Amino acid sequence: MERKILWLISFALIFILWLKIESVGKLNENNTSQASSGQVSSEQSSNGEAEEEADLQDQANLSGESSAEEKDYFKKHPVTTKTPDFSAIKDVNERKQAFFSFIKPFVDEKNAQILRQRKRLFSLLATLKKGDSLSAKDKAWLSDLRSSSGLDKVDSPSADDIKQLLNYVDIVPSSLVLAQAANESAWGTSRFATDGNNYFGQWCFRKGCGLVPESRDDGAAHEVRKFNDARESVFSYIDNLNQNAAYKKLRAIRANLRKDHDPITGLALVHGLDNYSQRGQAYVDEIEGLIEYNKLWRFNTQNDPKVSVN
Repeated sequence: MERKILWLISFALIFILWLKIESVGKLNENNTSQASSGQVSSEQSSNGEAEEEADLQDQANLSGESSAEEKDYFKKHPVTTKTPDFSAIKDVNERKQAFFSFIKPFVDEKNAQILRQRKRLFSLLATLKKGDSLSAKDKAWLSDLRSSSGLDKVDSPSADDIKQLLNYVDIVPSSLVLAQAANESAWGTSRFATDGNNYFGQWCFRKGCGLVPESRDDGAAHEVRKFNDARESVFSYIDNLNQNAAYKKLRAIRANLRKDHDPITGLALVHGLDNYSQRGQAYVDEIEGLIEYNKLWRFNTQNDPKVSVN
């Protein structure tokens, strides 16, 4: 009898231990499953971020068509400056000076337009501050400006809507423009510069809109956009930095400089060009080196920091 009781007790203990082991096993299995699920989620998030970054790089050099207003401006103000044959200038310093002298007036022209737009935006802010209403003409202008900047149109713009636009409507310093133009066009001697007036490597995707790169991958559809003249290339490049989602960081840097009443410089804004090239930071370092080596900050002229730093 005693043996039978001991046997029953032993069997009960073994059964209890088995239940505990089973529950622990299931718990570990669940934890492993949760851990694996978390890893997949992390990987998916990482892949999503990588894809988003790749998308930004793909669109970073995408050049949109000129607006109707800009086309009208080009027509009324034709370029009379003849493009130098930079490859024929053998002296390096002379070629650089000729290149800077050729490109900078177009930078100044575009920035002057932008500063006039900023002045108008500040004027409209003052109108709203006084409690007055904006005219239908001003509302239409703001609507077009927001649309070209990739922002939602609003029927009755508020002060905040106008302040938001000020981050998109701002100058790009000459030092940065000259450095990138020199880098992207090989100082004006590249095929895209000589045959297409393209000094910044802007892309387009409509067949026949530009020049087909010799190194373009099979299946790729982009072309390097052709412009009527160098001025159009400069204007398009500045619009690209001001409007493209790939340069949100650059605009944030510039906005902070405005907030602190500091000059807007190429050496500051260059750190917002991460997406301009697949080379990333190496490209940023190269442009920064061009600015410093050639002392391109000497081409920046400064006025009222509120609306007219150049």
